Amino acid sequence: MAAEESTSTTKSTSKLSGPVLFLLQGIGIGYLITQVFLWPIINLSSRTSRTLNITSKRDVDLYEEVRVLCFVYTKSSQHHLQAMGVFRTWGKRCNKLVFMSDKEDTEMGAVNLPGNGKRIETWRKTKQALKYIFDYHLDEADWFLEADTETYVIMENLRQMLYPYSSSMPIYFGSPGIVMSRAALRRFVELSLPNATLCEPKDTGATMGKLRECLNNVKVVAGNPRDPKGRRRMYLIDPQARLNAYLRYDPNYWFWQYISYRTQEGTFAWSNYPVTFHYVQARNMFYFEYMIYRLRAFGPKRINESLTDKIVEAK
Repeated sequence: MAAEESTSTTKSTSKLSGPVLFLLQGIGIGYLITQVFLWPIINLSSRTSRTLNITSKRDVDLYEEVRVLCFVYTKSSQHHLQAMGVFRTWGKRCNKLVFMSDKEDTEMGAVNLPGNGKRIETWRKTKQALKYIFDYHLDEADWFLEADTETYVIMENLRQMLYPYSSSMPIYFGSPGIVMSRAALRRFVELSLPNATLCEPKDTGATMGKLRECLNNVKVVAGNPRDPKGRRRMYLIDPQARLNAYLRYDPNYWFWQYISYRTQEGTFAWSNYPVTFHYVQARNMFYFEYMIYRLRAFGPKRINESLTDKIVEAK
């Protein structure tokens, strides 16, 4: 009986081995045909790639091509709070970071700027800071960004905005956070600053209007900081602001009086590639850092990005 069962099992196995063998042979032959004949001519461009195309200029961070020195105003009482927020977030993406303070701090790279703690002398500290940068750091960068410790800067977007321009062009952009080319800084220090008829010699008062006047008087051009859709890229408020005074146009409100270009109202009028935000507290520096550089939404694809062509200077 056992012998009969064994014989029956052997016959069943032999009956199955034929089809299985042919199936395996078919799979093998199909694989060989795919590898030898079809694979070399398959169009791979339709496949979704998870890797960056490193040959594209938009896929690099422009760190070496658009060198930016950042000098940030602070004071000794802020070194380990607000200034540290800058130092540990966006400041580390500057090519060089210098803090202008009322006390030297070697850990943060803060230099002593006399009178820096007095708010009434903001124009004085601006002139001192620009002269210091010109004397000691002129050749270390192409662009020079002035900011305070309540400014958050998205450095990649700043470099994207500056990319079309040469640092030999006398041009500046701002604010908040004013950035000027090497040529603009040179004209300010060598031509405008020593001449009382071109630049305000008194130390007191707000900076922005006086700095613009000093630059304009030596033919430094005010660049357009708006994106291709006409939206601002440098903001006096942070994205969390919810006051209607910021979002609805009011010609009597300081915010709308200060900005050079009026754009559409509301948060949807804000650029997809903002450069600076102001009134950002220390705790929110790290919040911005997480939301911009670490948070990801699974699924959505990046839009097709490109850089604006270089601007050729007129001879």
